[in-house]
Amino acid sequence: MLAALAPLALALGLGVHPDSQSSSRLTVTDGGALLELSMQALSVIECLEIDADGDRVLSQAELERGRAAIGPYLDARYQIDPTGPRSPWTLELVEGAQTGYQLVHALTTFPIARECEELNVRCRLFLEQNPLHRDVATIVWRGEEPAVFLFGEGVELWNFRSASARRGGVLASYFQLGVEHILGGWDHLAFLFALLVAARGLRSLLGVVTAFTAAHSITLALAAFDVVRLPARLVELAIALSIAYVAAEVLLVRRPGARWIEAFAFGLVHGLGFAGFLGESLMHESLKVTALVSFNLGVEVGQLAVVALATLAVVYVPGDRDFRGQRNAWLVPRWLRSVLAWTVLCAGLSWFLERAGWLSWEGA
Repeated sequence: MLAALAPLALALGLGVHPDSQSSSRLTVTDGGALLELSMQALSVIECLEIDADGDRVLSQAELERGRAAIGPYLDARYQIDPTGPRSPWTLELVEGAQTGYQLVHALTTFPIARECEELNVRCRLFLEQNPLHRDVATIVWRGEEPAVFLFGEGVELWNFRSASARRGGVLASYFQLGVEHILGGWDHLAFLFALLVAARGLRSLLGVVTAFTAAHSITLALAAFDVVRLPARLVELAIALSIAYVAAEVLLVRRPGARWIEAFAFGLVHGLGFAGFLGESLMHESLKVTALVSFNLGVEVGQLAVVALATLAVVYVPGDRDFRGQRNAWLVPRWLRSVLAWTVLCAGLSWFLERAGWLSWEGA
């Protein structure tokens, strides 16, 4: 608590207003860059001796006389690298009707090389007098979606990279995240094993996996873009029930059949589960479509790898696969089918009870 209040105490001790803030906007085009700063006049007055009459309000005349001090101060305290030389700052006084603070708007332009895709932006505006100062920075890079960053609380440097420069890294990181999520998601793996056990053959397995993939891709996209929203607890309960249902169907319905409809329906539910996991990562990601597609590809590659390995393992397991005179009607032999189905059923029910709050493994 004392550590949190220390900056406020320091600011009050220096006689400055504690809610000091500014905003900056850098617009980059092929022709160069425009930097716009909007600052509270009080913040400028507290750092530069330009308020001649001491009334803590700037007049146009005081602003003009202070131009020689304000320009170099902004150049030193708001630095962007690599860029060319800046044009002289254009300064304007604005009465902040909504904020109640008098504002100073400052504009400058400078060249940026066409091949440049990264910038280091350092903001230390007014920190020497007001450690609580915050700056909300926005960069609009050659028509891309605006990127926003908050300077303050000890953060002075923004290592900005354009979307085109970041895209490769985003693709790789979210693809890896998708693969890891499948390999570490025991409930999704259990559902895939349930689909494998229920399959009549390779063609049947391919059909249900395709249906499952298409369905969870749809709801993953809808939920990630906030088109569909359901309580996470309800989604997790439904996922557990879907696992138990498919396993129970294998045990109760002892004949082979196409189950792509169930796979598609339950895939819609599982997609919402993927979105719940991914939502926090996407919250501050400007390349949402790239991240979403890459994550989904990672999920598909991960689950196809699991299904392929499991299929290779079970096709060589000896046992009866016939059904009413049809040879090899089942992909998995009868005895192994029962063992796996009971295992998946028990896992699905235990997850449901645990997520419902009726079962706890703590202290077990």
